[in-house]
Amino acid sequence: MVVLPCFLTTKTNGTDMPPTGIKHKPLSDALQKIGETLAAKRKGGSRQAQMSLVPGEDGAAEAVRRDVEQVLNIIQLPLWENQVRGLPNPLARSALFSVARQNEPRQHLKERPITSVKGVEIFYTGEELRQDDEDVFLNLVHLARSQPLGHEVSFTAYSMLKSMGWPTSSPSYERLRLCILRLTANAVEIRFDAGSGKRGYGGTLVQEFTFKDETDRQWKVRLNPKLITLFGADAYTQLDWRQRLKLRSPLAKWLHGFYFTHREPFGYKVETLKGLCGSSAQQLYHFRNGLKKALDLLVEQGFLKSWKIDSMTDVVTVVRASRAQQVAQLGA
Repeated sequence: MVVLPCFLTTKTNGTDMPPTGIKHKPLSDALQKIGETLAAKRKGGSRQAQMSLVPGEDGAAEAVRRDVEQVLNIIQLPLWENQVRGLPNPLARSALFSVARQNEPRQHLKERPITSVKGVEIFYTGEELRQDDEDVFLNLVHLARSQPLGHEVSFTAYSMLKSMGWPTSSPSYERLRLCILRLTANAVEIRFDAGSGKRGYGGTLVQEFTFKDETDRQWKVRLNPKLITLFGADAYTQLDWRQRLKLRSPLAKWLHGFYFTHREPFGYKVETLKGLCGSSAQQLYHFRNGLKKALDLLVEQGFLKSWKIDSMTDVVTVVRASRAQQVAQLGA
């Protein structure tokens, strides 16, 4: 008997309908067709009608079987809400997207081990990635979630800049283009522990990138379908995008993502955080001063309730604000 997976439909007034938010027409049409066919079968209510769902008994049942197979072969990211972004935990808990500032020269790395927390291993080849690259990556993944992963994603450069809070000037268009090129021209190997065991991904962060001339600025990217490995239920976090947009400090952005992946954050030494975020500060006390300012920003934005650095152990402990407190702060 052909069974339509329960996650493919939602109930509306007793009628099976395709999930909302799916913009990819073939997927949406397939879901609609399956729902209508099965609804018609159930409406008859007879054993004969139910048995006709067995493949081969009639053309409609065979069509249902094909449609189910089509849908099951589609890989799609979770459909999170518009005000959040999906952030893989291994990326947030490492120095893959460092906190170096935009005007600092970028290193070209070859199979470089990236500092990360226990349980995460990352090796990277390519031009150094920073927080602006992470902003772009998060937004590209966000756009890709509404259609099968691996299909072409179209957007205007203008809309991308606006969604990240960047100026819409010519330098920003060039900055965006270079960010996407860096995300395309790399190789990353990620191994990490998740609740369901050891997982891994190897490949580029963006598979393809095409764009038209300056007058059109209609750009297209394609993500690797195997990126889905980084978006298992226990492998990624839904980051509050509104909070991140208010943070201009690269270190504050990194800390926001890092602590967002911890429901009850552990204590970390200042030196450990310096390595995990990829800081280029020459002296630890310089980093410590910047860390204090970044943590103050997170309190100011309502993400953290409090923080402290133990004067004896140099361990940083933070207390996250409750979700209700964060929402209230965003609405203030």
